Amino acid sequence: MKQHLWTKDMPAEAIVDTPFDVSVTSPLLTLLMLSTHLDPISTALLIYEFTGSFSFYSPNIKMDDAIYQSVIQSEFKRLDSWQCITDTQGKPSDLWTRPPLLEFDDIRYILNAGKGMRGRNQLAKAMRYVTGKVASPFEAKASILIGSPQRLGGLGLGGLKNNLEIKLDDSARRICGLKKAYGDIVWEETPDHPMVIVECQGEMVHDSRGRAQADDDRALALESMGIEVIRISYKQISDRARFELLAQRLSNTLNTKLPSPTPRLARKQSEMRDALFRAWPYHENRPSGTNR
Repeated sequence: MKQHLWTKDMPAEAIVDTPFDVSVTSPLLTLLMLSTHLDPISTALLIYEFTGSFSFYSPNIKMDDAIYQSVIQSEFKRLDSWQCITDTQGKPSDLWTRPPLLEFDDIRYILNAGKGMRGRNQLAKAMRYVTGKVASPFEAKASILIGSPQRLGGLGLGGLKNNLEIKLDDSARRICGLKKAYGDIVWEETPDHPMVIVECQGEMVHDSRGRAQADDDRALALESMGIEVIRISYKQISDRARFELLAQRLSNTLNTKLPSPTPRLARKQSEMRDALFRAWPYHENRPSGTNR
């Protein structure tokens, strides 16, 4: 246990009582506290996690065994909407889905009214990298790389939206059997380009025959409506050479030009990649000897 002394004002409902004879800090206060120990990009990743629908959790060996058995018996659907993501062999991973812990309005309130509050300035810097709510760490990293301003190391392809709902027309519905779809990273149609969707194809979730077929049908349905669908893998953002090819394709599709490379821009891009592709903030390695 490490104690922290907080002498400034706290956000509303900063301390949450539980029925287990212990109190915890709220997600917002937790984020404020952690931001004072992290760089802006790492804080941005936590904002994506807190406001998004995913979390990392590495249980100890005893808890890991209990989770593994519970997943097999399909018991996690009853645990406060938390659900463990399993790999292609059916084994549980350290990635979970759950309802968002925090809303952007809570963060904006602190930024607008919390001048002088500890962690507020660090939170403001981190928000420059945040584009919206996402459903996975892959989507978070891709959004930062693609949507962040060029002066911060991103491509600067702004105006994107995360998890945008798209209503399908009758023809598209017949192709995929859905009434609507959600785009991971979306630029809406303009006079210069059609609607463009970047789909983040995570191997853990999408690497199965049934899911791959559903993804193909969904992409075909969207394309039948004149939407440009670009499906990317994690390697295409983590490998710099592949990402440069992706960046050029996005630039061409969106009918925009990327800036000419300069030493300062190259340095900022390298700094961003260093921050993005190290370990996820505060995500410890899973203990050895588990079932996963």
